Amino acid sequence: MISGFDRLVLLGRLKVWQDRLEKERKEHRLRYLFWETTRACNLRCRHCGSDCTVPKPGELSTGEIKAAFKSIASDYDARSIMVAVTGGEPLLRKDLFDVMGYAHGLGFPWGMVTNGMLVDDEVIEKCGRAGMSTVTVSVDGLREAHEHIRRGGSFERTIEALKLFKDSGRFSVVQATTCASQYNTGDLQGLYELFSRLGIDEWRLLTVTPIGRARDDPNFRLQPGQLRSLLDFIVAKRREKGLRVTFEEEGFLGPAYEGKVRDSLFYCPAGINIASILACGDIGACPNLPPEFIQGNVRKDRFKDVWENRYGNMRDLGWKRCGTCAGCAWWDLCRGNSLHLWDLKNGRPIMCHLQALEEGGR
Repeated sequence: MISGFDRLVLLGRLKVWQDRLEKERKEHRLRYLFWETTRACNLRCRHCGSDCTVPKPGELSTGEIKAAFKSIASDYDARSIMVAVTGGEPLLRKDLFDVMGYAHGLGFPWGMVTNGMLVDDEVIEKCGRAGMSTVTVSVDGLREAHEHIRRGGSFERTIEALKLFKDSGRFSVVQATTCASQYNTGDLQGLYELFSRLGIDEWRLLTVTPIGRARDDPNFRLQPGQLRSLLDFIVAKRREKGLRVTFEEEGFLGPAYEGKVRDSLFYCPAGINIASILACGDIGACPNLPPEFIQGNVRKDRFKDVWENRYGNMRDLGWKRCGTCAGCAWWDLCRGNSLHLWDLKNGRPIMCHLQALEEGGR
Protein backbone atom coordinates (compact mmCIF):
# COMPACT_ATOMS: atom_id res chain seq x y z
CA MET A 1 0.00 0.00 0.00
CA ILE A 2 1.14 3.55 -0.64
CA SER A 3 1.91 5.55 2.51
CA GLY A 4 0.30 8.87 3.29
CA PHE A 5 3.62 10.68 2.84
CA ASP A 6 4.33 8.99 -0.49
CA ARG A 7 0.84 9.89 -1.64
CA LEU A 8 1.40 13.57 -0.83
CA VAL A 9 4.74 13.54 -2.68
CA LEU A 10 3.12 11.92 -5.70
CA LEU A 11 0.19 14.32 -5.68
CA GLY A 12 2.63 17.23 -5.74
CA ARG A 13 4.48 15.65 -8.63
CA LEU A 14 1.21 15.05 -10.45
CA LYS A 15 0.26 18.73 -10.13
CA VAL A 16 3.57 19.75 -11.72
CA TRP A 17 2.98 17.16 -14.44
CA GLN A 18 -0.55 18.44 -15.04
CA ASP A 19 0.77 21.96 -15.60
CA ARG A 20 3.36 20.62 -18.02
CA LEU A 21 0.70 18.75 -19.97
CA GLU A 22 -1.36 21.89 -20.42
CA LYS A 23 1.71 23.52 -21.93
CA GLU A 24 2.27 20.49 -24.20
CA ARG A 25 -1.31 20.62 -25.46
CA LYS A 26 -1.05 24.30 -26.30
CA GLU A 27 2.31 24.03 -28.06
CA HIS A 28 1.67 20.57 -29.64
CA ARG A 29 5.23 20.10 -30.81
CA LEU A 30 5.53 17.14 -33.15
CA ARG A 31 8.10 14.70 -31.76
CA TYR A 32 7.02 11.29 -33.03
CA LEU A 33 5.67 10.33 -36.43
CA PHE A 34 4.36 6.87 -37.28
CA TRP A 35 4.60 5.70 -40.86
CA GLU A 36 2.30 2.74 -41.39
CA THR A 37 4.18 1.28 -44.34
CA THR A 38 1.59 -1.31 -45.38
CA ARG A 39 -1.32 -3.30 -44.03
CA ALA A 40 0.27 -6.50 -45.36
CA CYS A 41 1.58 -8.95 -42.77
CA ASN A 42 3.20 -12.38 -42.91
CA LEU A 43 1.59 -13.41 -39.62
CA ARG A 44 -2.00 -13.40 -38.44
CA CYS A 45 -1.63 -12.65 -34.76
CA ARG A 46 -4.68 -13.39 -32.64
CA HIS A 47 -4.46 -10.04 -30.85
CA CYS A 48 -3.79 -7.73 -33.82
CA GLY A 49 -5.66 -4.47 -33.29
CA SER A 50 -5.40 -3.54 -36.97
CA ASP A 51 -6.45 -6.94 -38.39
CA CYS A 52 -3.59 -6.82 -40.91
CA THR A 53 -3.30 -9.47 -43.64
CA VAL A 54 -2.76 -8.19 -47.20
CA PRO A 55 -1.95 -4.76 -48.67
CA LYS A 56 -4.98 -2.49 -48.86
CA PRO A 57 -5.93 -0.85 -52.17
CA GLY A 58 -4.42 2.58 -52.64
CA GLU A 59 -1.37 2.35 -50.39
CA LEU A 60 1.09 5.22 -50.89
CA SER A 61 3.64 4.90 -53.67
CA THR A 62 7.35 5.46 -53.15
CA GLY A 63 7.09 8.94 -54.63
CA GLU A 64 4.09 9.89 -52.52
CA ILE A 65 5.61 8.97 -49.18
CA LYS A 66 8.93 10.58 -50.09
CA ALA A 67 7.07 13.77 -50.99
CA ALA A 68 5.31 13.70 -47.62
CA PHE A 69 8.61 13.37 -45.75
CA LYS A 70 10.14 16.16 -47.85
CA SER A 71 7.20 18.45 -47.06
CA ILE A 72 7.46 17.80 -43.33
CA ALA A 73 11.24 18.32 -43.37
CA SER A 74 10.77 21.67 -45.13
CA ASP A 75 8.32 22.88 -42.46
CA TYR A 76 9.92 21.43 -39.31
CA ASP A 77 13.32 20.44 -37.99
CA ALA A 78 13.41 16.80 -39.12
CA ARG A 79 16.15 16.04 -36.59
CA SER A 80 13.64 16.55 -33.75
CA ILE A 81 11.00 14.17 -35.15
CA MET A 82 11.46 10.44 -34.59
CA VAL A 83 9.87 8.34 -37.33
CA ALA A 84 8.48 4.99 -36.16
CA VAL A 85 8.12 2.57 -39.05
CA THR A 86 5.30 0.12 -38.48
CA GLY A 87 2.72 -1.96 -40.35
CA GLY A 88 1.51 -4.64 -40.96
CA GLU A 89 5.05 -5.90 -41.31
CA PRO A 90 7.34 -3.14 -42.60
CA LEU A 91 9.85 -5.54 -44.13
CA LEU A 92 7.21 -6.68 -46.64
CA ARG A 93 7.39 -3.26 -48.28
CA LYS A 94 10.01 -3.61 -51.03
CA ASP A 95 10.94 0.08 -51.11
CA LEU A 96 11.30 0.36 -47.32
CA PHE A 97 15.03 1.01 -47.27
CA ASP A 98 14.90 3.32 -50.28
CA VAL A 99 12.23 5.44 -48.56
CA MET A 100 13.84 5.45 -45.13
CA GLY A 101 17.31 6.10 -46.50
CA TYR A 102 15.80 9.13 -48.20
CA ALA A 103 14.01 10.23 -45.00
CA HIS A 104 17.20 9.80 -42.99
CA GLY A 105 19.00 11.95 -45.54
CA LEU A 106 16.44 14.69 -44.82
CA GLY A 107 17.43 14.50 -41.15
CA PHE A 108 14.80 12.19 -39.64
CA PRO A 109 15.99 9.67 -37.05
CA TRP A 110 14.00 6.47 -37.37
CA GLY A 111 13.23 3.11 -35.84
CA MET A 112 11.15 0.09 -36.78
CA VAL A 113 8.69 -2.31 -35.17
CA THR A 114 8.93 -5.80 -36.68
CA ASN A 115 7.81 -9.34 -35.96
CA GLY A 116 11.32 -10.48 -36.83
CA MET A 117 10.31 -13.22 -39.24
CA LEU A 118 12.16 -11.75 -42.24
CA VAL A 119 15.28 -10.57 -40.43
CA ASP A 120 18.63 -11.93 -41.60
CA ASP A 121 22.15 -10.57 -42.04
CA GLU A 122 21.19 -8.80 -45.26
CA VAL A 123 18.28 -7.01 -43.56
CA ILE A 124 20.56 -5.94 -40.70
CA GLU A 125 22.98 -4.45 -43.22
CA LYS A 126 20.20 -2.61 -45.06
CA CYS A 127 18.79 -1.23 -41.80
CA GLY A 128 22.20 0.11 -40.86
CA ARG A 129 22.88 1.67 -44.27
CA ALA A 130 19.47 3.39 -44.24
CA GLY A 131 20.27 5.02 -40.89
CA MET A 132 17.96 3.08 -38.58
CA SER A 133 18.81 3.76 -34.93
CA THR A 134 16.25 1.79 -32.91
CA VAL A 135 14.31 -1.43 -33.39
CA THR A 136 11.48 -3.15 -31.54
CA VAL A 137 10.80 -6.86 -31.95
CA SER A 138 7.49 -8.31 -30.74
CA VAL A 139 7.82 -11.31 -28.41
CA ASP A 140 4.56 -12.42 -26.82
CA GLY A 141 5.73 -15.09 -24.41
CA LEU A 142 8.00 -18.08 -24.31
CA ARG A 143 7.63 -20.60 -27.11
CA GLU A 144 4.19 -22.07 -26.34
CA ALA A 145 2.42 -18.76 -25.69
CA HIS A 146 4.22 -16.85 -28.44
CA GLU A 147 3.41 -19.45 -31.08
CA HIS A 148 -0.19 -19.80 -29.91
CA ILE A 149 -0.66 -16.06 -30.37
CA ARG A 150 1.43 -15.60 -33.51
CA ARG A 151 2.29 -18.76 -35.46
CA GLY A 152 3.90 -22.15 -35.03
CA GLY A 153 7.62 -22.02 -35.67
CA SER A 154 7.86 -18.26 -35.12
CA PHE A 155 9.52 -18.16 -31.70
CA GLU A 156 13.03 -19.20 -32.72
CA ARG A 157 13.07 -16.83 -35.68
CA THR A 158 11.89 -13.95 -33.50
CA ILE A 159 14.58 -14.55 -30.88
CA GLU A 160 17.19 -14.92 -33.61
CA ALA A 161 16.13 -11.52 -34.96
CA LEU A 162 16.73 -9.95 -31.55
CA LYS A 163 20.17 -11.58 -31.44
CA LEU A 164 21.08 -10.34 -34.91
CA PHE A 165 20.03 -6.77 -34.16
CA LYS A 166 21.88 -6.70 -30.83
CA ASP A 167 25.02 -8.53 -31.92
CA SER A 168 25.46 -6.23 -34.92
CA GLY A 169 26.25 -3.32 -32.59
CA ARG A 170 24.76 -0.93 -35.14
CA PHE A 171 21.64 0.26 -33.30
CA SER A 172 21.34 2.48 -30.25
CA VAL A 173 18.30 0.68 -28.81
CA VAL A 174 17.24 -2.93 -29.37
CA GLN A 175 13.91 -3.44 -27.62
CA ALA A 176 11.55 -6.35 -27.10
CA THR A 177 7.86 -5.63 -26.62
CA THR A 178 5.33 -7.98 -25.06
CA CYS A 179 1.55 -7.75 -24.99
CA ALA A 180 0.69 -9.15 -21.56
CA SER A 181 -2.35 -11.42 -21.45
CA GLN A 182 -3.65 -14.46 -19.63
CA TYR A 183 -1.69 -16.55 -22.12
CA ASN A 184 1.72 -15.34 -20.99
CA THR A 185 1.62 -13.95 -17.44
CA GLY A 186 3.40 -17.10 -16.29
CA ASP A 187 6.26 -16.39 -18.72
CA LEU A 188 7.31 -12.99 -17.40
CA GLN A 189 10.25 -14.14 -15.28
CA GLY A 190 11.43 -16.49 -18.02
CA LEU A 191 11.27 -13.70 -20.59
CA TYR A 192 13.16 -11.37 -18.28
CA GLU A 193 15.94 -13.94 -17.94
CA LEU A 194 15.99 -14.62 -21.68
CA PHE A 195 16.20 -10.95 -22.64
CA SER A 196 18.86 -10.35 -19.99
CA ARG A 197 20.99 -13.13 -21.50
CA LEU A 198 20.56 -11.64 -24.96
CA GLY A 199 21.78 -8.30 -23.65
CA ILE A 200 19.03 -6.24 -25.26
CA ASP A 201 18.53 -2.68 -24.10
CA GLU A 202 14.88 -2.54 -23.08
CA TRP A 203 11.76 -4.60 -22.54
CA ARG A 204 8.43 -2.82 -22.98
CA LEU A 205 5.24 -4.35 -21.62
CA LEU A 206 1.68 -3.38 -22.40
CA THR A 207 -1.80 -4.80 -22.06
CA VAL A 208 -3.94 -5.94 -24.98
CA THR A 209 -6.66 -3.57 -26.12
CA PRO A 210 -9.91 -5.45 -26.89
CA ILE A 211 -10.12 -4.21 -30.49
CA GLY A 212 -9.53 -5.91 -33.82
CA ARG A 213 -9.01 -9.65 -33.49
CA ALA A 214 -8.45 -9.40 -29.73
CA ARG A 215 -12.06 -8.31 -29.23
CA ASP A 216 -13.35 -11.87 -29.51
CA ASP A 217 -10.94 -13.57 -27.08
CA PRO A 218 -11.43 -12.71 -23.39
CA ASN A 219 -8.15 -14.42 -22.49
CA PHE A 220 -6.26 -11.47 -23.92
CA ARG A 221 -7.65 -9.25 -21.20
CA LEU A 222 -5.93 -9.40 -17.83
CA GLN A 223 -8.06 -9.89 -14.75
CA PRO A 224 -7.69 -7.11 -12.14
CA GLY A 225 -5.39 -9.18 -9.94
CA GLN A 226 -3.26 -10.11 -12.94
CA LEU A 227 -2.87 -6.46 -13.92
CA ARG A 228 -1.74 -5.66 -10.39
CA SER A 229 0.73 -8.56 -10.48
CA LEU A 230 2.09 -7.36 -13.82
CA LEU A 231 2.71 -3.88 -12.48
CA ASP A 232 4.26 -5.25 -9.27
CA PHE A 233 6.59 -7.33 -11.45
CA ILE A 234 7.64 -4.23 -13.41
CA VAL A 235 8.21 -2.21 -10.22
CA ALA A 236 10.40 -4.98 -8.80
CA LYS A 237 12.46 -5.36 -11.97
CA ARG A 238 13.02 -1.62 -12.28
CA ARG A 239 14.43 -1.64 -8.75
CA GLU A 240 16.92 -4.36 -9.70
CA LYS A 241 18.65 -2.00 -12.15
CA GLY A 242 19.30 -4.81 -14.63
CA LEU A 243 17.45 -5.05 -17.93
CA ARG A 244 15.45 -1.86 -18.40
CA VAL A 245 11.74 -2.70 -18.07
CA THR A 246 8.95 -0.23 -18.72
CA PHE A 247 5.17 -0.17 -18.99
CA GLU A 248 3.52 1.35 -22.04
CA GLU A 249 1.98 4.83 -21.70
CA GLU A 250 -1.50 3.45 -22.17
CA GLY A 251 -3.50 4.26 -19.08
CA PHE A 252 -3.56 6.24 -15.83
CA LEU A 253 -2.61 3.94 -12.95
CA GLY A 254 -3.31 6.04 -9.87
CA PRO A 255 -1.02 6.83 -6.92
CA ALA A 256 0.09 3.25 -6.29
CA TYR A 257 1.93 2.89 -9.61
CA GLU A 258 2.30 6.25 -11.35
CA GLY A 259 5.96 7.23 -11.34
CA LYS A 260 7.08 3.65 -10.67
CA VAL A 261 6.49 1.58 -13.81
CA ARG A 262 7.67 4.03 -16.49
CA ASP A 263 9.96 7.03 -16.71
CA SER A 264 7.20 9.61 -17.03
CA LEU A 265 3.75 9.97 -15.56
CA PHE A 266 0.77 9.13 -17.73
CA TYR A 267 -0.55 11.20 -20.57
CA CYS A 268 -1.90 10.36 -24.00
CA PRO A 269 0.32 12.17 -26.56
CA ALA A 270 -1.87 11.28 -29.57
CA GLY A 271 -2.36 14.45 -31.61
CA ILE A 272 -0.24 16.41 -29.14
CA ASN A 273 3.25 15.10 -29.84
CA ILE A 274 2.38 12.08 -32.02
CA ALA A 275 1.06 11.97 -35.57
CA SER A 276 0.88 9.27 -38.21
CA ILE A 277 0.82 8.77 -41.93
CA LEU A 278 -1.19 5.65 -42.61
CA ALA A 279 -0.67 3.26 -45.49
CA CYS A 280 -3.39 4.94 -47.55
CA GLY A 281 -2.03 8.43 -46.85
CA ASP A 282 -4.45 9.35 -44.08
CA ILE A 283 -3.03 11.69 -41.44
CA GLY A 284 -3.90 10.74 -37.88
CA ALA A 285 -2.20 9.97 -34.58
CA CYS A 286 -1.58 6.43 -33.33
CA PRO A 287 -2.27 3.98 -36.18
CA ASN A 288 -4.79 1.87 -34.26
CA LEU A 289 -7.19 4.73 -33.53
CA PRO A 290 -10.65 4.52 -35.12
CA PRO A 291 -11.35 6.44 -38.36
CA GLU A 292 -13.15 9.23 -36.48
CA PHE A 293 -9.69 10.54 -35.57
CA ILE A 294 -8.38 10.87 -39.13
CA GLN A 295 -7.51 14.53 -39.76
CA GLY A 296 -6.55 14.65 -43.43
CA ASN A 297 -4.61 12.87 -46.18
CA VAL A 298 -1.15 13.61 -47.59
CA ARG A 299 -2.48 13.21 -51.13
CA LYS A 300 -4.56 16.38 -50.77
CA ASP A 301 -3.35 18.16 -47.63
CA ARG A 302 -0.04 19.67 -46.62
CA PHE A 303 0.95 17.92 -43.40
CA LYS A 304 1.81 21.17 -41.61
CA ASP A 305 -1.62 22.65 -42.30
CA VAL A 306 -3.26 19.59 -40.79
CA TRP A 307 -0.98 19.42 -37.75
CA GLU A 308 -1.26 23.11 -36.90
CA ASN A 309 -4.98 23.60 -37.53
CA ARG A 310 -6.80 20.35 -36.86
CA TYR A 311 -6.56 17.64 -34.15
CA GLY A 312 -9.01 19.58 -31.98
CA ASN A 313 -10.70 16.37 -30.81
CA MET A 314 -7.37 15.16 -29.44
CA ARG A 315 -6.07 18.34 -27.85
CA ASP A 316 -9.28 19.27 -26.05
CA LEU A 317 -10.68 16.13 -24.47
CA GLY A 318 -13.57 17.76 -22.67
CA TRP A 319 -15.97 15.68 -24.79
CA LYS A 320 -14.76 12.59 -22.88
CA ARG A 321 -15.87 13.95 -19.51
CA CYS A 322 -19.04 11.90 -19.36
CA GLY A 323 -20.37 8.74 -17.75
CA THR A 324 -18.07 7.30 -15.10
CA CYS A 325 -15.34 9.78 -16.06
CA ALA A 326 -17.52 12.81 -15.29
CA GLY A 327 -17.21 12.49 -11.54
CA CYS A 328 -13.77 10.89 -11.32
CA ALA A 329 -11.36 12.64 -8.95
CA TRP A 330 -8.48 11.86 -11.32
CA TRP A 331 -10.01 13.40 -14.45
CA ASP A 332 -7.51 16.25 -14.80
CA LEU A 333 -4.63 13.76 -15.01
CA CYS A 334 -6.31 10.85 -16.78
CA ARG A 335 -8.66 12.55 -19.29
CA GLY A 336 -10.47 9.29 -19.91
CA ASN A 337 -7.36 7.16 -20.53
CA SER A 338 -5.60 6.82 -23.89
CA LEU A 339 -7.68 7.55 -26.98
CA HIS A 340 -7.38 4.00 -28.28
CA LEU A 341 -9.05 2.84 -25.06
CA TRP A 342 -12.15 4.99 -25.56
CA ASP A 343 -15.48 3.55 -26.68
CA LEU A 344 -16.86 6.26 -28.97
CA LYS A 345 -20.20 4.52 -29.43
CA ASN A 346 -21.00 4.21 -25.73
CA GLY A 347 -19.11 7.23 -24.41
CA ARG A 348 -16.89 5.46 -21.89
CA PRO A 349 -13.46 3.84 -21.57
CA ILE A 350 -13.15 0.38 -23.11
CA MET A 351 -10.77 -0.29 -20.25
CA CYS A 352 -10.05 1.71 -17.10
CA HIS A 353 -6.75 0.66 -15.53
CA LEU A 354 -7.49 2.58 -12.34
CA GLN A 355 -10.82 0.85 -11.83
CA ALA A 356 -9.26 -2.55 -12.54
CA LEU A 357 -6.54 -1.93 -9.99
CA GLU A 358 -9.08 -0.90 -7.37
CA GLU A 359 -11.01 -4.10 -8.06
CA GLY A 360 -7.75 -6.02 -7.77
CA GLY A 361 -7.05 -4.71 -4.30
CA ARG A 362 -5.20 -1.43 -4.80
